[in-house]
Amino acid sequence: MGRHIYVHNPFCARKCPYCGFYSEEGSSRTAEYYRCAEAEARLLAEGDIRDADDGPDTVYFGGGTPSFPDSSLVCGLLKTITESFGIRPGAEITIEINPSSLTKEKAEEYRKAGFNRVSVGVQSLSDDVLRTLGRLHDSQGAIEAIKTLSRAGFTNISADLITGVPGQTMEGVLQDIDRFVTLGVKHVSTYSLTLEEGTAFYARYKDRLEDIVPPEEERAVYHAVRRRLEQNGIIPYEISNSACEGFRSVHNGSYWNGSEYFAIGAGSHGFTNGVRYGHADSIDEYIRVMSGALPGGGLPEGFIYVEEEMTLEDRMAEYPFLRLRTSEGIEADVFEKKFGRDVHEVFGDAIKANVSRGLLEDKDGRIRLTESGLDFADAVIRDFMG
Repeated sequence: MGRHIYVHNPFCARKCPYCGFYSEEGSSRTAEYYRCAEAEARLLAEGDIRDADDGPDTVYFGGGTPSFPDSSLVCGLLKTITESFGIRPGAEITIEINPSSLTKEKAEEYRKAGFNRVSVGVQSLSDDVLRTLGRLHDSQGAIEAIKTLSRAGFTNISADLITGVPGQTMEGVLQDIDRFVTLGVKHVSTYSLTLEEGTAFYARYKDRLEDIVPPEEERAVYHAVRRRLEQNGIIPYEISNSACEGFRSVHNGSYWNGSEYFAIGAGSHGFTNGVRYGHADSIDEYIRVMSGALPGGGLPEGFIYVEEEMTLEDRMAEYPFLRLRTSEGIEADVFEKKFGRDVHEVFGDAIKANVSRGLLEDKDGRIRLTESGLDFADAVIRDFMG
């Protein structure tokens, strides 16, 4: 399998009130952090024994706000990763950016460094909705960011869109989709607003979000968005993701296929050698431990923590959770090749029950959610996980 590498940038100009990912405001320790991340990349590469010729490589810089630090730090880390791991030319290399921190110079430097895919945190093209979300950019800033990336030579541009925001209208969301199409966006990730415990939005809306945005209204918007995207050639291929032909996210696809991947940086999580692991949510701890790491000495003891050791049975049980998110669903022949078992033998009761409810279809060797099933995906997946 190819090498899939996730890099976490935990720095932001300001924490968004709905965001539950680990990040901290300010940039006082970015240089130290990126120096340590380069050291971690080298140590990980020393222990990498996988066949680089089997499958595609991907690198994904997420956050936080990867476009917030000085671009020389970000590009320097990418260079270390590509050289240390031997990432092949043409590999999908993604960076997330926020319109408020992108400049013409940064866009050009990212492109020159080898990034060839950009995920833009647009979230909305309504200024009112952006204010509700606490974003630092306005709609024009988001539009200019996409144009700046296009002028810098990026052709693989993805845009994030949040739905279910108080005050948002279906008409406004569909207008956002139409504008993305006009701007040449090739991939759209659409997320329904969720309340993450510990966030400002959780405190603000925890007892009343469903009163402000009724579930049936949120679901209507979800399906309308998928239809509008498909009408414009941006085809839904996963519960939250749609893309033009040839522009699916290869990196995210590795997660849904159950592939293993490395993780670099504070707050990041990886999966290698059957072990799910994580780094502490602490920039200071990350710098403290990695500053003492020695070349050739392996990762410092206690640097990462084990979340779960996955047996083959564990991976088989998890597989529907990953694959039922996708438009292809569970492919019976792939499942048997991967686990040596017939999917109907293992999950027959869950399949039959949800087919009878109209939430799954089971035909042509594929088990996948129906359009109705998309609204009850969590419940369907729980049936498979027992």
